[in-house]
Amino acid sequence: MAKPVSITISHDLGRAAALDRLRGGIDRIRDRLGMVKMQLVEERWEGDSLYFGVAALGHTVHGRLDVEDALVRVEVTLPWMLAVFAEKLKIGVEKQGQILLEKPRA
Repeated sequence: MAKPVSITISHDLGRAAALDRLRGGIDRIRDRLGMVKMQLVEERWEGDSLYFGVAALGHTVHGRLDVEDALVRVEVTLPWMLAVFAEKLKIGVEKQGQILLEKPRA
């Protein structure tokens, strides 16, 4: 059975700045995925939403990232074979999202 995973990352950048950070950080995300034998195979921005696909272990997981004024929501549905990785995925996405959305220090 498929396992839906929802991740929410708070930020205080505002929508436009968060979008800029995320769009500019895609290459960093792609590099990190490669280090763990995963690959970004789809990347399509529609307004404030990113539709993406990540290939891992012979499966492609599709998801959506929505940028809002004070948070970013990530929704993916893992196939049953990858459902055991749901918690690790959630922790990893939260950590990388916080790094990308961290406000620069003055």
